[in-house]
Amino acid sequence: MIRFIRPFTVLDPYIQNNYDYEVRSLYFDSNFQHSFLEKKDGIAIRHKLRIRYYPNSFKDNQEYVFIEIKKKIKENVAKSRVYVPLESAINILDNNQDEAKEFYRKASAQDKNTLNEIWFLYKKYNLKPRCIVSYKRQPYLSKVEKTFRITFDTNIMVRTYNFDLRFGGGSKFVIPRGICVMEIKFNNFIPNWAIKIIQKNNCVQYKISKFVNGLEKTKILALI
Repeated sequence: MIRFIRPFTVLDPYIQNNYDYEVRSLYFDSNFQHSFLEKKDGIAIRHKLRIRYYPNSFKDNQEYVFIEIKKKIKENVAKSRVYVPLESAINILDNNQDEAKEFYRKASAQDKNTLNEIWFLYKKYNLKPRCIVSYKRQPYLSKVEKTFRITFDTNIMVRTYNFDLRFGGGSKFVIPRGICVMEIKFNNFIPNWAIKIIQKNNCVQYKISKFVNGLEKTKILALI
C-alpha cells in the first residue's frame, strides 16, 4: 500500500526518524465499563477519555501530553484536547485540585471549554485508568487534500498495570505481530486517487477499537 500512495503523499513532518513515531495512550473507564460496553453495543453517540503521550515530546524542557475526549457521533469522529505537562496531567483531570484550577485560570477560552467537557465526563462516571495502548505509527499526508491522512499502525500492544506512560509500551499484542492497521482519516471526502488504490488492493473496511480489543486480550473484564 505504501508503494502505491507515495506519489500522492508525504510523511508527517512530526516524524523524527524518517519512518514512524511511537504513540502511548492511557484510557479511562468507569467501574461499570461504560466506555467499553458502549463501543461493544454500538451506541451511536459515545465519548472516551484518554491521555495521549508521544515519547520525547518536549516543550520548555518538560514532557507534554494531550488530555483528549474522543467523540463518536454515528460515523463521525471528533477530538477535543488540551496540551498539558505530563507531570501535571492526572491532577488536571480533577477540577478540585489546585493545579487544575491554576491551569484553568491561565487557559485559553477554547481550552477552558475542553476542560469543562473533560471534568464533566471524569466526574459523571468516576473515571479511573483502565489500560495503556501503545503502537508505532507511520502517517502520510496528502500533498493536495490537506485534511486527508493515511496512517499505518504496527506493534499494537496493551497493558493493564503500571499506568506511568513513561514506563514503556504494552505487554500483550492486541493484534498478531506483523499485522498492520491502516486508517483513512478525512473530513468530507476521499480523493479519487485513494479510492482507486483501495479498490485495486481489495481493501475491506474492518472496524477495530484498540481500547476494546486490547481489554479483551487481557481478559480482565470483571466488574471492579
